[in-house]
Amino acid sequence: MNKNERDSIRKYDSIAGRYDASLEGIFTAKFKKKMLELCEVSSGDTVLDVGCGNGNLINGIKQKDNIKAYGVDISPNMIEECRKYYKDIEFTVSSGEVLPFESGIFDMLTICCVLHHFNNPQRFFAEAQRVLKPGGTLIVGELWYPFGARQLFDWIVSPLLRAGDNKIFSCKRLKQLFTGNSFQVIEVYIKGSMQIIMGKSYKDSIQGNADHD
Repeated sequence: MNKNERDSIRKYDSIAGRYDASLEGIFTAKFKKKMLELCEVSSGDTVLDVGCGNGNLINGIKQKDNIKAYGVDISPNMIEECRKYYKDIEFTVSSGEVLPFESGIFDMLTICCVLHHFNNPQRFFAEAQRVLKPGGTLIVGELWYPFGARQLFDWIVSPLLRAGDNKIFSCKRLKQLFTGNSFQVIEVYIKGSMQIIMGKSYKDSIQGNADHD
């Protein structure tokens, strides 16, 4: 386990019991609301939320239909909170860069405001492709800022957060991660500081919507 992962565990363990009321919980709530609007599931689907936090997003998806729901998070305390309230969802302590599941078993994978913590985002996308079924859906929610603000955040703000690695992805970079790992980008939503990108697992992935900087 690297230093960034240890820092992430320390931070999220400390706020697990009050996450919804924390600044981060309040900020990410709008991402989860929009991701719930975008995701479409059918009865019998199998869905995994990576970096599930206290389980709100995966529980919201489960309320849409009779799905098999799973969540993983690097914080043991967050997983304890999930297990208290959502008995019909399977939760596991795990880093999102290595997913403890067999290949080709999920219809959908979601990840909300977590990717920026990973040392190796490429590894996550490869794992997502591995565990999704052919044609499976990946939905990524991340911060969006214009170029100057991204640079300011990465150079000055991020080192002060003490919450693992932090980086702001341009839409172009996120789409490259999708297409470079055999995902077809099918939807891009950007509003204010929020960007949500949806892709389908596909062998010969193609570029989706026009690039944003």
